[in-house]
Amino acid sequence: MVRLRRSGALLGCVMVSGCMMFVGCVRPEDSGVQVIVGAKLDPGAGQAPLEHSVVVIAGGKFQAVGPQSSTPVPIGARMTQGLGMTIEPLPGGEPIESGRAANLVLKGGPVSSVGERVMRAGAWVK
Repeated sequence: MVRLRRSGALLGCVMVSGCMMFVGCVRPEDSGVQVIVGAKLDPGAGQAPLEHSVVVIAGGKFQAVGPQSSTPVPIGARMTQGLGMTIEPLPGGEPIESGRAANLVLKGGPVSSVGERVMRAGAWVK
C-alpha cells in the first residue's frame, strides 16, 4: 500500500512537471509576434542609425525598437536574422518607432539576390 502511494505521488509529479513544460510553449507562427534581430536600423526622420538592432512587431505595429544588447526578444516570436542587412522606413513613410504602424524595407544581406523585403502593417508583402 505504501509503495502504491509513493508510485502514485511520483507519477503525479512527473505529469504535472510535463504539463508545466508545455504550457509556455508557443509555435512561432502562432504567437503573432515577429522580430528582426541584428540589422542596422535607419529609423528615418534624421535619427542616428543603430547597428545591431532589435525590432519587435505585433498587431501591425512596432512594439519595441532598440539595441540588441538591451531590447528583449519575446519568447515564441518568429525571428528574422538581419545581420548584414539594413532596416529603413518605406519611402515617404513614418519613422520606425514604437507604437507606429510596422511599415519597413529590409535591404541587403541574403535578400540582396531577390532585391528587398517590404513589410506593411506588420505583414511581409514582398
